[in-house]
Amino acid sequence: MSIRAIRMGHRARLLCRTALALAALGLPIAAQAQSAEASDRAEQDAAEAEAEADIVITGTSIRGIPPTGSGLISVSREDAKLIGAASTPELLATVPQLNSFNTAPRTSNAGLGSFAPGLRGLPTAATLPLMNGHRLISGSTQQTNPDFPFIPELAIERVEIVADGASAIYGSDAVAGVVNFITRKRVSGLEAIVRYGMADDYHAFNAGGIFGQDWAGGSLIVAYQYQENSNITGADRRYRTLDFRAAGGIDTRSAVCPDANVNLFAGTIYAAPDLAPGLNTCDPRGPVDLMPQNRTHSALVSARQQLSSNVTLWADLLYSDREDIVQAALPGQTFVLITAANPFFRAPPGTGSLFGYFDFRPDRLVGADHFDQSFRVRTGNATAGIDIDLPGDFKASVYGSYNWSRNDTFQPGINTTALTAAAAGTTAATALDPFGTRTNPAVVAAILDNPTDFTNRQRTRIGAIKIDGPLARLPGGEVKIALGAEYRRETYMQRGSSGGVGFPEDLERNVRSLYGELFVPLFGEGNAGPLARSLTLSLSGRYDHYSDFGSTTNPKVGLTWEPVDGVNLRGSFGRSFRAPGLRDLGSTVGSYYSAAALVDAFGARDPSRGAAQVNTILLFGGNAALTPETARTYSFGIDLRPKFAPNLTASATFYDIKYDDVIGTPSGLGALLFSDPTFASRVIRDPTAAQLSAAITDTVPFFYTFSAIPAIGNILDLRQGNFGVRKTSGIDFDVRYRQSAAFGTIFGGVAGNYILNYRNQLSPTSVESNSLDAGIPRATLRTTLGVTAGPVTFVNFVNHRTGVTASYATPTGSSLYQSEGYTTVDLRLSVRLPDLAFAKGLELGLQVNDLFDATPPFFPGTDGIGGAYNPIGRYAAMSLRSSF
Repeated sequence: MSIRAIRMGHRARLLCRTALALAALGLPIAAQAQSAEASDRAEQDAAEAEAEADIVITGTSIRGIPPTGSGLISVSREDAKLIGAASTPELLATVPQLNSFNTAPRTSNAGLGSFAPGLRGLPTAATLPLMNGHRLISGSTQQTNPDFPFIPELAIERVEIVADGASAIYGSDAVAGVVNFITRKRVSGLEAIVRYGMADDYHAFNAGGIFGQDWAGGSLIVAYQYQENSNITGADRRYRTLDFRAAGGIDTRSAVCPDANVNLFAGTIYAAPDLAPGLNTCDPRGPVDLMPQNRTHSALVSARQQLSSNVTLWADLLYSDREDIVQAALPGQTFVLITAANPFFRAPPGTGSLFGYFDFRPDRLVGADHFDQSFRVRTGNATAGIDIDLPGDFKASVYGSYNWSRNDTFQPGINTTALTAAAAGTTAATALDPFGTRTNPAVVAAILDNPTDFTNRQRTRIGAIKIDGPLARLPGGEVKIALGAEYRRETYMQRGSSGGVGFPEDLERNVRSLYGELFVPLFGEGNAGPLARSLTLSLSGRYDHYSDFGSTTNPKVGLTWEPVDGVNLRGSFGRSFRAPGLRDLGSTVGSYYSAAALVDAFGARDPSRGAAQVNTILLFGGNAALTPETARTYSFGIDLRPKFAPNLTASATFYDIKYDDVIGTPSGLGALLFSDPTFASRVIRDPTAAQLSAAITDTVPFFYTFSAIPAIGNILDLRQGNFGVRKTSGIDFDVRYRQSAAFGTIFGGVAGNYILNYRNQLSPTSVESNSLDAGIPRATLRTTLGVTAGPVTFVNFVNHRTGVTASYATPTGSSLYQSEGYTTVDLRLSVRLPDLAFAKGLELGLQVNDLFDATPPFFPGTDGIGGAYNPIGRYAAMSLRSSF
């Protein structure tokens, strides 16, 4: 059965499943507004508003006040309903300040990384994800910074983003800002949703429900969601290309293909199967996933109980089980020597050669044009606490968190030792057939027996206490204070092997923290004056002590000034940090051997050696000497709600970030590695025996053994280091308008980000480069225009990213290319339907993403695409939600 037939069968089953779900929910054939449903919804919203009247807003530790000096980007529950995103990464792909804007989010590093995107072009690890204000766990094999939670769609109350340095409140990772996912606390009865969508060569299905119950002094909600989608490969999208000669670039198609190319090193290449002079070329990324196949289960349980009039007990538990099947490229095999002793050897006609060096892709050995890699990630985030009302309107919160994750990774591989032995085989039972499928199955099995198979477990345990409340009363209002302490223990365990080599890791750290925040209303209702309707000051600071690298202290000051009614001016200044991840510090160090003839393949050519390159040892892995990444951030903003246009709100924020000691590796810097003074200590030429021994002690050797170390001319220490410097500034903006009309409501808006400057240094002593000439878009924006008329709501979204500028390879070197912008149009239609005897609040939703199936902008490099984009293309989905 063909792959397409299998997909069509799977799609048919999903359509049947959707139809049954719709029938079970009772889809009526007529639609009209229901006053009872509106009344019930209003009552529930009022109850939830009352329950959350004393909440803490993201960006502050003090109840009942907004973050002073900082702007707040918010996605409400109603926004989430209109967007129709099936997961939290999809939901945040609609926020133009995030790097994932207008993409189909997937885990970074081809499945090994995380979902969390960065803010404003900064690295992922510089943004801290939270759930209900609490830290989360990472499910990545490579990273230990917190990842986005997979919260059931119906359980999301809102998402708040503070795009400002926030380490003074939250500690590590909040350099660029925080993303706080806030879950619903009260639900009455049962709500359910089912959605099915399709695009070219793609489908997605998700269904979920949430149940809530209130009783005297308590409440409980339970939510669950199932989600799955098929994959999209490079070959599924025709706009991809690898030949850029027509645009002044080069042909980047691979010469390592299923049909071999044979080199006799006599100036001519011979192409199989006929072995005539020529070159086989192919698309190595055609079989590779642009969007992997996924299946996700997620569940949330949240409970509250008043033990007395002053004491409330609460707990939240989020669990998700995600599995990605990723089609990955087969590793090409190059310079495989096969001689006439191999029974399958054929010399190019007319050459009479007794040997050949073969370049080929092992499709015929694998039986497919790709490897299926699997990544199963199970994560849990559990937090429980007790809130105690104290005298003087103070409140104490004592809570603990236990977060855990397990990542099971399996990646097939090629055993190059077995392949080399088979290439030298002299019988049909032992030899490699480079032209067809005649290789002995036992030999094939040995060649394919080289998997990477790891299990990674992470744990985070947190104990914390916080006290906040009014300290004194000034004419401008109440001075409020928050004080807190926190203890956190993080562990990382790795078991498994790659190519038969084990990499056991047991890493741990303890973090002790103290923090405080002071809110001072200098002017307010009691002493307001001309141009001083209100003026508030916030001072905050945090001290963190890490068991593995030391301490850090980070302050922040914020000021919000309302000179006249409807105009807020705000500003903030602070310092933030990101602690090195556990694996940044302690991941296994590998020592790689490169023969002198292969230094170019490793990017390790030493310019001072000229043509006489030397055998080289390269060290990759963690570095216990790392220090925290640090940042200085400041911002100024304005919020408008003019009295002459009460339905209009607008805000703009200027930000400036200097990000120092960014962790990275000097790998891939080429000649800069050997010339930049920052890296002088990382290059050891003509090492002594003692230096060589010290360098490779406690490392895992690759391509050599400790018992037979070749003569080494260079040692390159390419482990992690605090090298990078980034400087960026820009403007965030958000304008919204809502107007009542005789038929209903008209609403619209525009939000986005414009980068004024983005400079990058690979080291403090290297030349600054412009990241806006390295593929980062200068501007992103999203417009909204919608109308509600009775039971019908129709919304149009336009997503735009300016074209990116980046360098590309030319036949004589490199040049800059400016791609065009990328714009997509999304439509949403929702219709409230009549209530049934057993169901109410029925709502039918239709959505179309990328209505015009926009072709991504051309760029003469990579896949021929300029910048990030959404490979799904035009996508249409239908949903039905209801209450019972």
